[in-house]
Amino acid sequence: MTWFKENKFLAGLIAITVLLAALIIFFGLKAGSSLEEVQAQVAADEASVKKAKSLNPFPNPDNAKAKEESLKLVIVKANEAREMLLAFRPEKMENIPGKDFSANLTSTVDRVKSLYTLEKAIPSGFNLGFETYSGSLPREEATGVLSYQLGALEYLLTQLAESGVKKVENLYREKLPAETGEKWPGEPGAKRVVVKRKRPVPGVPAPPKFDTNTPSIAHRMPVELTFRAPEPAVREFLTRIANSEQYFFETRIARILNPSPIPSAGKAASAPKPKSDFGDGPIVIEGDEPAEGEPVESVKILDKVSGGDELVVFLRADLLLFTETETLPELK
Repeated sequence: MTWFKENKFLAGLIAITVLLAALIIFFGLKAGSSLEEVQAQVAADEASVKKAKSLNPFPNPDNAKAKEESLKLVIVKANEAREMLLAFRPEKMENIPGKDFSANLTSTVDRVKSLYTLEKAIPSGFNLGFETYSGSLPREEATGVLSYQLGALEYLLTQLAESGVKKVENLYREKLPAETGEKWPGEPGAKRVVVKRKRPVPGVPAPPKFDTNTPSIAHRMPVELTFRAPEPAVREFLTRIANSEQYFFETRIARILNPSPIPSAGKAASAPKPKSDFGDGPIVIEGDEPAEGEPVESVKILDKVSGGDELVVFLRADLLLFTETETLPELK
């Protein structure tokens, strides 16, 4: 302390020097930190500009205006498509008493059965997929959508008969959520179900989970149908339901089996030569004049190859009930 008292000027100078040095170091460090932040910001801006320049189209006013006009056109087209799809939706689906639905179901099944007159043309106990309601009534709050589905299934079986199909093996209808008092997937209050994918292969990223609660543009009503028919009748039926203006069916699975054995090449491809009352010579198909030495092909064999024989067809299709979602916004 004595030295500081005796050298007040020198002591003060030292103190001021130390304080100034501390301030210089503090502001120097702060400036260095700010410089690093500025450099990082500049690098980020450069990367953003570089990315923008690589975009097609480049985000300038002219391209932005062209993009906006293109988006307006997309919105117009999307709304037009929406209106076309909503044309398949009935104007109203009013609920009716359960006994009225049951009476309607009975009369509808009778009309469908009258279309299939051959023996065992439809399964025993056939009730258009509504076997649950053979001895019970549905919930009244579900009768509106069930009536719509009933009409669609009558349409489906009618088109099947008019296409030339003579035998229905099976018709299965999945229950609708309304039948058990539940909501459609995606509707407010619906049960949230997350479908997990299979365990991924080691080293391969896991696929995303599928959430069934995602809003949808249509409610699905799955139906499975199995029938027997020749190939022309199958083609006619598929054409009819694809071009329907009353109901929208989306075919999810189609399996077609020709139970007849298909002949192999060589001898099996030529016609058999059965014996006849006219000797052992080849049987000539009426109306055909084969060249000399040419084997006569059997129509039955060609039918087996081309599908002319009776085919067994399995279809899984969804009857779509389009939802009345809001239209897309209009850009001004």
